[in-house]
Amino acid sequence: MQYFPFFQPIIDITRMSIVGYEALARTRSKDGEVVSIGALFSDPNFNRRDLLTIDRSVREQALAYFADSKQDVFLSLNLSPEWMDHVADNAPVPTIEMAKKLNVDTSRILIEFIEGAGDNGNMQKLLSRYRAAGMRIAIDDFGAGSSHLDRIIALEPDIIKLDMNLFKRAMSGGISQEVVQSIAYLARRTGSSLLCEGVETEQEFYFALECGARLVQGYFFWPALPEFIDSDAPKDIIRNLLDGYVERNLDREKQLMLYMQKMELYFLTVQSAVSGACLHHESLPEAPDGLLRVFLCHANGEQISPNYELLDEASNDSTSRVWFVDDRNLGSNWSMRPYFYQALAAKQLRHKNQVASQPYRDVRSGRMCQTIGKVLSGDRILFADVLCFGEEDKDIYGNSFYLR
Repeated sequence: MQYFPFFQPIIDITRMSIVGYEALARTRSKDGEVVSIGALFSDPNFNRRDLLTIDRSVREQALAYFADSKQDVFLSLNLSPEWMDHVADNAPVPTIEMAKKLNVDTSRILIEFIEGAGDNGNMQKLLSRYRAAGMRIAIDDFGAGSSHLDRIIALEPDIIKLDMNLFKRAMSGGISQEVVQSIAYLARRTGSSLLCEGVETEQEFYFALECGARLVQGYFFWPALPEFIDSDAPKDIIRNLLDGYVERNLDREKQLMLYMQKMELYFLTVQSAVSGACLHHESLPEAPDGLLRVFLCHANGEQISPNYELLDEASNDSTSRVWFVDDRNLGSNWSMRPYFYQALAAKQLRHKNQVASQPYRDVRSGRMCQTIGKVLSGDRILFADVLCFGEEDKDIYGNSFYLR
């Protein structure tokens, strides 16, 4: 049976072009169809030495094709940590030797290893040898169940490839989405580029943008191909997608601004109903959807008022929002929260308007919110918790009263 490489394009969104290819092992079925041999790598009955021989053969074929190519792209080669454990400290590294023999510019080679397997010490030593040879490093399937943050710290990868299953789950929101956003933040902080693979739909492409990915690959653009194609092939596709992305987000941003403007205007009304450490909520007009609660703190961070909560109350086949007073947070100190010292900073800089915190997720309710703050006279600070735009449409008025 013959084994050979196919090449899946990797697209740089900012450049709107193909900047690299991932070499993937293929063979032919009995009816002549080209099929992946990926299943062999997880088949315990397939001889591992034979598999290593196949893998190295495909790798060398890919490098030979790459050496003959005139395109200014990189080639990504998958290396299992299992193979890394087979290379002794003093032995030649097969992939480096292949590149030398074929006169390949090693700076255009990306070594992509599967995250979560192999001996970390052996892997780190071998990857150091790849780096010394001028090759770059990528971590594949990052975010899968066996991910190790210590590898990010130790290996400082050039590219982090997000686990495909995690990426798709994250599109539904919840904790998976937060994990993906955390990985994106980690990539930015470590100087790594984030690559989302398995992009199969327009919505998945847009979600990759939301994740901060610069690189994408997947069937939405091209499957693995027998040859390289024109690097500018995705330009028109990407340009149209980015136009749609801007238009969609522009509309959402305008709605967000109007939403926050409505919240801040109501917050001004609330300020007029404050007396001492109390809020005369009975005199307030109906609150907009999304406003959760109001409370007062002293300038030292201690809460001096109850929580004035807005909850649903059902009566006569209708539901209305009513104020509920809860004093369980009296005396709590919120000075460590960013919204607290942001309000103080605005006061000291003589900003006239109230300030809104960055969005954050409540560990109890799981919802995203922001806190609006304004320093009043008498060393008091008025705060209001409001749901982030879009969250106000969800069922928020249950038994979990506190977002702080």
